[in-house]
Amino acid sequence: MLKAIKSVFSRRSGSVALALPIALAVATASMIPIAHSADITPVVPFEKYFADQRGDGKYLRFNAFSGDIPGKRIKALLRSGQVIGDRILLSEDVAVYFPDGYIVQSQARFGKYIPKTGITVGGVVKRDHLTENPRYALVERFDAILGKECARTEYANGFAALRIKTDGVMSLVLETSGLYDALVDEQTTTYSVTSAVQPVFMGNQGLVPDLIAQCGRG
Repeated sequence: MLKAIKSVFSRRSGSVALALPIALAVATASMIPIAHSADITPVVPFEKYFADQRGDGKYLRFNAFSGDIPGKRIKALLRSGQVIGDRILLSEDVAVYFPDGYIVQSQARFGKYIPKTGITVGGVVKRDHLTENPRYALVERFDAILGKECARTEYANGFAALRIKTDGVMSLVLETSGLYDALVDEQTTTYSVTSAVQPVFMGNQGLVPDLIAQCGRG
């Protein structure tokens, strides 16, 4: 398996160094539920939109092999507990998680304002450092992309909502105050979206089962 992953990333990105941490994480993870590749599985949320933006018509699916992620789409390796390489940040700032080598979860965050190019989050100290996030418009398309909201509750000084699509993808959406509200003198909402097909990969197991139950009653 290590040779296969190394070959894929070497061929597509020319970066063996990037492939090895991912390969090691895939090869060593064995203590969690296993997802298996399937012929037809649901598309990861927002992938079709990003594919249209890139103009390549290619998008990731849940349970797809992580080695099939094009190297040019990998922005950074992320840490999952003590493991580095079983979660990556895509170039579109969506994180995907593949603990046993197959994609089981995606995470995306949508704030109304983001730092301007060349300015880090920590470097934002005034309004002029910010620009409106063009992807914030996707919030208005949540019903089409994530499915209709079927449960909602107050959570952590904000709200948590669950959306379930007919293809089986469920999305937990946490709504919190905007990170830069004080700087822009405006009340905004940040939406943090965690999506998966299997509830065990949704995280927040103290919240998700109740929301799933509410959706079932609805």
